[in-house]
Amino acid sequence: MVSERLMQLVLERALETGGDFAELFFEDRRETNIQYGEGAVQKVTDIGIYGVGLHLLAGLQDVYACSNSASEASLFALAARAASLLAEKRGGCPAAVPPLRHAPADNPNIVLVHPSSVPRASKIRLLEEAYGAARSTGIRVPRLAADYFDIDQEIAVANTEGLCTGERRVTSRIRLQVTVEAGGQAHFNWEDYTRPQGFEAFREDGAIGSFAADAVRRTRDMMLAGTAASCVVPVVLEAGSCGTLWHECCGHTLEARSIAARNSAFVGKIGQKVASDKVTLIDDGTIAGLYGTSAIDDEGHPRQRNVLIENGVLKQYMRDRFQGRLIGMESNGCGRRQNYTYSPTSRMSNTFLAAGTDDDGEMIRSIPDGLYVRRIGGGSGGMQFSLEVKEGFWIRNGLIDRQVKGLMLTGNGIDVMGKIDRVGKNLVHEKGGGFCGSVSGLIPTTTSQPRVRISEMAVGGA
Repeated sequence: MVSERLMQLVLERALETGGDFAELFFEDRRETNIQYGEGAVQKVTDIGIYGVGLHLLAGLQDVYACSNSASEASLFALAARAASLLAEKRGGCPAAVPPLRHAPADNPNIVLVHPSSVPRASKIRLLEEAYGAARSTGIRVPRLAADYFDIDQEIAVANTEGLCTGERRVTSRIRLQVTVEAGGQAHFNWEDYTRPQGFEAFREDGAIGSFAADAVRRTRDMMLAGTAASCVVPVVLEAGSCGTLWHECCGHTLEARSIAARNSAFVGKIGQKVASDKVTLIDDGTIAGLYGTSAIDDEGHPRQRNVLIENGVLKQYMRDRFQGRLIGMESNGCGRRQNYTYSPTSRMSNTFLAAGTDDDGEMIRSIPDGLYVRRIGGGSGGMQFSLEVKEGFWIRNGLIDRQVKGLMLTGNGIDVMGKIDRVGKNLVHEKGGGFCGSVSGLIPTTTSQPRVRISEMAVGGA
């Protein structure tokens, strides 16, 4: 462990060429990946990652440098390199850094059994259980793979304001990749069982077997579904599993990085109406049990509940320290990164639509023709976004009629948010979570919502 005194001296060295703020980010990370297929273990990978990153700011400029060594010599060399890269070199005496006092943070996600304490054989048995359950459904599965992942990450952050903190983060995941065949058709699908926990996430009796068998059945149903023509119709999105809409529809364009780059329709619109009255959108990294939760962000700032849009009115953006500077605002705990090789930037965590007051059943009953989406797959975000409909059903005369496949939802974020005409009463948080990829790498996120209706939306189909 690097001493607080050494970190203080390194930070002072980094400021020698005129920087006004410096931050050290230490990471000690252990990852395990076991790949299982053809009834046997195919590959086992154990990775240890250790390194340190230094973020140096001078006004509206920043520099980021990193090293896989935290020796005293390496840390001072890192500080000298970062300082030399500053475009603005004002010279003068380095600023004094107040004494650092380490105050670790407590992660809201409780871990009972750390993965490092579990024998490899126990992890392999999980994959055997998933593999066997997937094979036992009576559905033809010509190709099947099950992967196990766990990540155990310890971070520490120190900066020139005297902050010195850190926490431990653990996640566990099983991914099933399956191809089913029937009647001359084949369909591929993958699904994750993801938890912000240790190995206890898998110890519920039958949970992994049920997950695997259900994934195969859903894949079969997707394959046998019919098609629908491209159209513009009302769309109902189910609670919980369809929250990705908000991630892609407006989440990325509410990040300070997009605002600073003026690559967002929300630039300059704080206090203005940007969505239906029914839309209250929140990003909250403090909720225990969700995949995007932690005690602090990757700049050591305490996580917090950020109301982004309230009753259709834009309230704020998600901000890290540097991108916040660029738009004249302070951080609100949204600085995130995949690991020490990335500089932090503004990113989502647990993004969700708040519950409304509308009746779930009426949303469907009042539609003569439209689309009901049970699950959303991947997508791409920005001012124009698109989303894969993973499980969709056609609505006819107010009833769910038949399953359909091969559909995409597309639209302009602000336009779609203005057409939200129903929001249900029951907020359902997504089970587990997923990953978001952007300039600071892959980070864990959760997306959630109540049942929602959009009065009309473009649906790309056959």
